[in-house]
Amino acid sequence: MATTRPIFERFPELVAHLPWQPLADLPTPVQALPGTAHGWIKRDDLTHAAYGGNKVRKLELVIAEMQAKKVRHAYTFGATGTNAGVAAALMCKQAGVALTVYTFDQPDSPTVQRNQTLMRAAGATLVHKGGLLATVLTFYLHPARLRSDSYFLFAGCSNPVGVLGYVNAALELADQIAAGEMPVPAVIVVPVGSNGTLAGLTVGLQLAGLPTRLVGVRVAASHLGPIATCTTGAVQQMIDKTTAFLRQHVPALRDLQVTAAPLDDGYFGDGYGVPTAAGQAAIARFATDFAIPLEATYSGKAAAAFLDVLASAEGPVLFWDTFNSRATDPLLQTLQA
Repeated sequence: MATTRPIFERFPELVAHLPWQPLADLPTPVQALPGTAHGWIKRDDLTHAAYGGNKVRKLELVIAEMQAKKVRHAYTFGATGTNAGVAAALMCKQAGVALTVYTFDQPDSPTVQRNQTLMRAAGATLVHKGGLLATVLTFYLHPARLRSDSYFLFAGCSNPVGVLGYVNAALELADQIAAGEMPVPAVIVVPVGSNGTLAGLTVGLQLAGLPTRLVGVRVAASHLGPIATCTTGAVQQMIDKTTAFLRQHVPALRDLQVTAAPLDDGYFGDGYGVPTAAGQAAIARFATDFAIPLEATYSGKAAAAFLDVLASAEGPVLFWDTFNSRATDPLLQTLQA
């Protein structure tokens, strides 16, 4: 595990303003995909020995902020099978912070059931609210927001602090390219749900000076009533908060401006967590050809887009794998011991 992070090496001014806990096993590998001419993968499914996925990168900064603020109880929300809820429950348990997770409906599956078991085993309190609107209102109108020892973490661990975890990820990728571990990707494909991963990568790639096109594949509903939740505009709002933080604390970045690319809406299907034929085919191919597990809600739909881009690509295409590929049985046994 690296003992520092590229974001601090490039911008040492942030050390004084950005608490950090070394929770993730970084850098994650980049690998060429066998049997493809231009296919590559960034293995963020391996960010942690017990439970990987993209949330651990964000939680390195989020948990550190909680500790700096002496937080005793954190609150978040997500679908019934939220991967972010699992990662947050594990890291909050390690940090000694109580966690409540408000959940909204998602099609049931073995993954959903296992994630709920993992969250409870890690000590999280799960409160099911049914619809997304009821869940969001509970989160935003919670009376504990008046308490200084409470922390409200947006779905997907995607708050401005967490987004910086993926600014760091893009800088990590740039270091791997500089070290000759892979060529500069022409395209990076990544799923987009709570916007934070894509926002961070967008900012980080610009800071790294990489001429790479980002394809964010929308896998969540674009709107909650009139409120944009997973749109290019929502990603831009997260980018703007992140760049404001960087401009404030890094003098060399005082003129930093970053623009979000349009999201790819073509792979969402019939709803959040609802499998698509293209997604299921991509999951099967990744399992058979690459021995890499994916799932139907996020990574499978993004993998379908990646395979389509790859089919006509003339340069390297990188799939950013945000799913946890670690076996969860050992983790559950440890939590229940």
